[in-house]
Amino acid sequence: MDRSLTNPSSPFRLTSQREQQIRSIVNATLAMTVVGMAYVLVFVEFHVHTLLNGVVIGCILGFGTSVADVFLFSRYRQQLSFSVIITLRTLFYVVLIVGTVFYVILVHSSWMHDVSLSAAFYSPKFQIFLWEGEFVRVIVYALVASFLINFVRQVNRLLGHNALLMYVTGKYHQPIEEERIFMFLDLKSSTAIAERLGNIRYHKLLNDFFHDISPAIVESKGTIYQYVGDEAVVTWTAEKGLKDANCIACYFRVAAAIFMNTEKYEKIYGFVPEFKAGYHYGPVISGEIGDVKREIVYHGDTVNTAARIRTECTTLRKDLLLSADLWKRLPRTEYLSPQSIGKIKLKGKEEEVELYSILEAA
Repeated sequence: MDRSLTNPSSPFRLTSQREQQIRSIVNATLAMTVVGMAYVLVFVEFHVHTLLNGVVIGCILGFGTSVADVFLFSRYRQQLSFSVIITLRTLFYVVLIVGTVFYVILVHSSWMHDVSLSAAFYSPKFQIFLWEGEFVRVIVYALVASFLINFVRQVNRLLGHNALLMYVTGKYHQPIEEERIFMFLDLKSSTAIAERLGNIRYHKLLNDFFHDISPAIVESKGTIYQYVGDEAVVTWTAEKGLKDANCIACYFRVAAAIFMNTEKYEKIYGFVPEFKAGYHYGPVISGEIGDVKREIVYHGDTVNTAARIRTECTTLRKDLLLSADLWKRLPRTEYLSPQSIGKIKLKGKEEEVELYSILEAA
């Protein structure tokens, strides 16, 4: 296993699952705490104690929903259908929101009037809150907001990272030219594997593989453009992909992700999948296309060249190849050790393309 995959100081290290979980929970808790404070400041008469209520409610909701997402829903979202996961998440969110608001306000009322919880519950003021005041609006808000949040999250997962935002903002409604990096990554010996496993098990293998490498791609600031058979096409804007050599770091993080799941693959399939990747950098035309089915696509020689470079991995027996156009723009780092392959004539191209292989991330 490459040292960069476990070296804490390496910029190519894959954040461990535990670190990702903790980071997600902390970020969600902080975000909802701010939302709780904002709700009080905008919709409720301001007092120190109402602001404290908002902080407590936001903190509990942020922590509760993120813990459920990390340790419950994320484990079963591959097995559950679109409608089922939305329904379960919405119901959980509604119950958590309503229960938290109810209990926090009840405890607050008990504390403010120095009475027991039962006495606070039957007090006229709390009964007005419960049946005629804010609590009814909380239930309606929780139901609507929970459904919309979870619906948008699931649609965003179907369309791809940030794709929904790009559709809404109309970023690519009119085609634009931009500089992008593309990585074509696919399994080695996929035909032989498919014959050995059969269609159903082969599909499950691909599903597991793409699922396991997704966190590595997200951490590397990449966007999954499309899946084509056993191949994943990942793209970066020039800014995100070149910064800290994120695009190349993605390859080593993917390797780390598969290594961390070695036991699972050997147990289920009897082997650990291997892969190869080809990279290229250059201009593309980015824009929306289609009518009945709308999609954001990238057109240009850059995409085709990246695919051809990935094909050369098999011919040259290299796991990772990139064009000189990309290598010359990458920041120099001790973790990258390039090997010049020389100029290669790629299929379908008149001019030769200079290629490099990354020997290791030392």
